[in-house]
Amino acid sequence: MAFALLIIGAILLVSAARGTTDGPDGLFTLLRGDFTGQGNFIYWFVAILLIGMLGYIPKVKPISVAFLALVVLVLFLSRGDPSKAGGGFFEKFTQGLAKTTTQNDVSTSTAQAAAASITDVPVFQKIIVPAIQNLPPISNLVH
Repeated sequence: MAFALLIIGAILLVSAARGTTDGPDGLFTLLRGDFTGQGNFIYWFVAILLIGMLGYIPKVKPISVAFLALVVLVLFLSRGDPSKAGGGFFEKFTQGLAKTTTQNDVSTSTAQAAAASITDVPVFQKIIVPAIQNLPPISNLVH
């Protein structure tokens, strides 16, 4: 349970750091769309929850594990309609990969301005720059 909470916390932290929690494509809007409207995820969530609860009964645990494996198999292999939210896993996966390979909207001037602003911080000038300059040569570190 703690591992699941760490993953959820990391997702929320990354979303907040990137500023993608609100808006039409924000995290909360996308999550709301997963659990409301036509073709939502709530039926799958309830089915997985009920099958998981059956797993706590020792005599029914093998059946519960088999049903959970079947549900996961159906989630991955369902064909669905790729043009809608219920499209198959592999179609949606390839669409997601195509979106991540496009160039980001962040310009290099923005990145250069951010890098220049960190070097102006007094702590950076007094501590980090001398520490970097006093590092031993790489030839001394490689054996």
